[in-house]
Amino acid sequence: MKYNEDCTADDFSWAAITVFDHWLYETDSFKVIEEASCAEKQGWNNAIKLFLKKLVELEEPRKYKYIGRNSNQKLQFSYYIKNASMAEYVAKQFDEVYSPNLVFNRLGVDLWFEDNWTIHFKYKSQQGCLEMLKLASELGLFILPAYCADHLNNYEVLSDFMRKNGLDKSLHRDFVAAA
Repeated sequence: MKYNEDCTADDFSWAAITVFDHWLYETDSFKVIEEASCAEKQGWNNAIKLFLKKLVELEEPRKYKYIGRNSNQKLQFSYYIKNASMAEYVAKQFDEVYSPNLVFNRLGVDLWFEDNWTIHFKYKSQQGCLEMLKLASELGLFILPAYCADHLNNYEVLSDFMRKNGLDKSLHRDFVAAA
């Protein structure tokens, strides 16, 4: 695992999972959130948390942390060992932290959270994270391109892969229209 600025598209790519079919800043439509009822916001929250719980059912993630200082930093991995459910723990992290420091090794995915019902993820290959993409689509969530770290945004390739796997409905709305 490397920092974004140290990576190339050969290392991994980056995308996001959200309840919206586009980035709200693209259309200056943050009013969607402002005008949403409490029930709508709770529905979005439930959708994201259900996704996280089901993701843990696909693969139990490992926790990681960096130990050491500066150039001597090393990664340390550990398993979750508390009595509470790992799925509940991960879903709760969505409310509490931006960087849960969780990696799904088999899926090749590292994820972190953002405001506005968004989960960012780094992935090694489209095929490796196909189960996760299918899960997001089944739950009515959308996969959006990275809006920063352009050198890691490989959405054109990802969207083609998703189309070939019948996941068109979860694409950014501009990519659905372009198909």
